[in-house]
Amino acid sequence: MENREAIVEIIRGSVSNRNQVGTIEEYNTIVRSNAWSGEMYKSYYAFDETLKDYVEQHKSVKGFDGLTYIDKIILDIDKGSIPDDQFQPYLLECLKEIDELGIDKSHVNIWFSGTGYHIELLNVFGFQPSRVLHEKVKLTMKEHLSFADSIFDKTRIIRAPWSLNTKTKLYKVFIPYDLIWNLTYENVCEMAQSKSVYEDKWIEDNWYDTLNKDSEVEPYLQHLIVSTSEAVTNSNYRQTDTTSVVTCMQHVFNEGPTKGSRNMKLMRMASSYKRAGIPYVVALNGMLQWGSGSLDDEEIIRSTSNIYDGNYQYGCQDVIMAEYCDPKCIHFKRKDYTLEIRDVNELEDAFKAYIANDMTKMSVNLADIWNTPDYIIKPGELVVFSGDTGMGKSAFVQNIVTKIDKQTLFLSLEMHEHLTFRRFIQIATNQNEHWVYDQFKADPDITFEHMLGHIKLMTVAPEIEAIRKVVALHEPNILVVDTTDEVHVDRFDGEIQRQNMVIGALKEMAQKHNIIVFAVHHVNKVSAAGNTISLHSLKGSTNIVQKADKVLMVKGKRDERARVICSEKSRDEGRFEMTCAFDFETMTFKELL
Repeated sequence: MENREAIVEIIRGSVSNRNQVGTIEEYNTIVRSNAWSGEMYKSYYAFDETLKDYVEQHKSVKGFDGLTYIDKIILDIDKGSIPDDQFQPYLLECLKEIDELGIDKSHVNIWFSGTGYHIELLNVFGFQPSRVLHEKVKLTMKEHLSFADSIFDKTRIIRAPWSLNTKTKLYKVFIPYDLIWNLTYENVCEMAQSKSVYEDKWIEDNWYDTLNKDSEVEPYLQHLIVSTSEAVTNSNYRQTDTTSVVTCMQHVFNEGPTKGSRNMKLMRMASSYKRAGIPYVVALNGMLQWGSGSLDDEEIIRSTSNIYDGNYQYGCQDVIMAEYCDPKCIHFKRKDYTLEIRDVNELEDAFKAYIANDMTKMSVNLADIWNTPDYIIKPGELVVFSGDTGMGKSAFVQNIVTKIDKQTLFLSLEMHEHLTFRRFIQIATNQNEHWVYDQFKADPDITFEHMLGHIKLMTVAPEIEAIRKVVALHEPNILVVDTTDEVHVDRFDGEIQRQNMVIGALKEMAQKHNIIVFAVHHVNKVSAAGNTISLHSLKGSTNIVQKADKVLMVKGKRDERARVICSEKSRDEGRFEMTCAFDFETMTFKELL
């Protein structure tokens, strides 16, 4: 068989300069020769010559459906809002997970990306070329190495070695495995000021052999590749009585695929599963069973993935779903809402019941934590905390719920649970991270339940409907969502609408369950870049200003400890402002008198 050339997308300069393809040898030559000193990227996967033909015809890589090849699996570890002194320990914990999985360190290459890390793994899993290879990689990494950001889409691009990160002015550089354990994040940033560091250690991409059925390493973890059946077995999903959820989809499933509408029905069922909070791998397994013998597996995987990754939603008025409408369905009664109208006597009774409760026990007063004037947060209120990256807004919320002994459900959706939990201990004990590690090493039976027993932690980014269910089950006094960016919703049109839907749902939960909801919310990029943080800097600011009862901003300079916490909006309270010092060692805020 004639040897084939590996084709990749090569992006030089801005990421907007996409849809330029070339051979892997052309790419290697550019990297090898140091001919490019600015931004440079390439496609995560490699392809055969059909990609070149596709781009010539369509002028874009979008929608390409040909075979996909992989040489190295790249795990992206984004720094995000993790403080400098905490990021390196987090990286080392990730490397330990890789080691515990059985991956030999000689098959691991570590790159500093200019902000975070790219960990390259040789193809020890033995992934084979496929049109849906990216789905197999995604499922396997999610199952075994979930700390990595999900960058496994078919047309994803990745920063090239030795290229410049123009935001940080640091290069993507190679860091030897044995050396990384003794470096601080500051050390690595200093090394990345020059692209010449360990330049001779770069291993060229070997896609040529991959395309021709050879591999750079003999696979030894093939048994860990996640199949759909394994994913279902290993998930914590409990089978639900579908009759009590959506009978229309039960009827569609039982009827089986019918010619002429098979794909349309598949997409409706997948959307219904997603809406119900059913995990992707569980839904995919069901779809594969349903379509077996009638639909191609690759088509089923592609359609289900599009539903879960996209914004598709089919409601009760959809032409397909309406055909199977059933009065026994949980959604049937909700199709004809009636408004609950109360007269003045009913309103008086409700208000008397409200004030009869001891609101001091249910409320949070920041004056109980810091030496400040009273600033009371009541049940039923949505409080938004915001500020630029690195200001410590998440840590500030952690300080509140740690020191206020109220049942708290803390959704930490951007940080690993180990990091979040360690910060809780630091705040509770006023100690640094080394002290925490020393305590657990010295005494494996140590517990901080007496300090943190009122907090429950969740770190898996859920659908908004799943949050509703969890709140109803655990009945917390306080719900914390950190951050709103990581909460999934059904079909939406643009990021602003998605944020509006999340904020609206959180406000509804606060009022329905009579709880306090703390929502950590990012500012927009324009305000962050210009250091002009205000109430209107919030993503989707108009709706957030409208829905939130209180908005607290954390302001300051990243390289300084001083912070100003101020209320940009208070529906029922006066102005709040506190100048304090953010102690990076203990993650605590101490007011400056």
